[in-house]
Amino acid sequence: MSRELRLFRAPITAALAMLSLALVVVGLQAGLAAGASPKPVRIEVDQVFSSLSAPAGTPDGAVPYVLVVAGQPFSVQVSFYDSEGQPAAFGQDTPLSISTTTGSGNQPVPATGTALAGETTATLTTTLSQPANQVRVTVSAPTLKGPKAVTPGTASTDERFDVLSELRYEASAPNTPFSAGIGGQANCTSATIDDPVCGTLMLPNGAQSSQVLLSLGLCDAAYAGCGSTRGSVLQFLGDLDGLYTPTSPATMLVRCDKSLCGKKAIAKTKLSYSLLGNAPLGEAPACPAKNRLGAGQEVCVDYVQSTRDNAGDTLLYMLLTSDARISVS
Repeated sequence: MSRELRLFRAPITAALAMLSLALVVVGLQAGLAAGASPKPVRIEVDQVFSSLSAPAGTPDGAVPYVLVVAGQPFSVQVSFYDSEGQPAAFGQDTPLSISTTTGSGNQPVPATGTALAGETTATLTTTLSQPANQVRVTVSAPTLKGPKAVTPGTASTDERFDVLSELRYEASAPNTPFSAGIGGQANCTSATIDDPVCGTLMLPNGAQSSQVLLSLGLCDAAYAGCGSTRGSVLQFLGDLDGLYTPTSPATMLVRCDKSLCGKKAIAKTKLSYSLLGNAPLGEAPACPAKNRLGAGQEVCVDYVQSTRDNAGDTLLYMLLTSDARISVS
């Protein structure tokens, strides 16, 4: 080979060697980048939360998983994981979709959110327009399909929640008589055909907490223990610790419109209850005597005090010593 040809090929050979080295470096960088930024393969719902909370001192078991009111915002926090179960992030902003078990007529608005590029978690804020019971949330990445598909995340059974129709807080103090109504007409001064079940909470010794929460929820037969879906689930939350006893109880006066409760004897009109924030309601027993709970009773219906007013509404007195959810059976 001539000296001139060797001199001509030397720069080409060197250039090819440098290009090969550069390609190797790029490949290594890409591999490292891929290792540093694993792609998500599944979504997990971490929590559902809102700005609403139970009054301080409310017994833990009585506090619902989250307090959500129809038409008011709540948020869903999710995390993303790779095939090894490690936190992972999308390489670009990725649309997310929110769905619930509330049926096609009561889906989240908005029903979408975004997983930001490089972030291993996302928070989506939405609303449900109508009351509902035992709602479960699912978050998915619907635009990712085929090999890029990501398994949606669904809230666990412990993360189910009720969507309330109404919620408010009333000021309270220990050893200061408390009375407040919710539902019906004029805060349960009377019940109506359209709003036939309401309640008035009466706390002769007040509450330890500075506020008492009152709310109304949706009626159904299976979970809420209601005899009619026209009714409501009454709930109150607060700190009653040490203020009430079986012989000196608190009272929830449940008022039921004559259109719903006026066709049978008062003693045959039952109430359902639960002392837990996320449990089905079951039938409450009768009290053994006026204004007195029996031995071992959590709550009872005082049929001695219970009556009908001049409008034909049924007034049922439920006695208790702690927070509860109550419905007309």
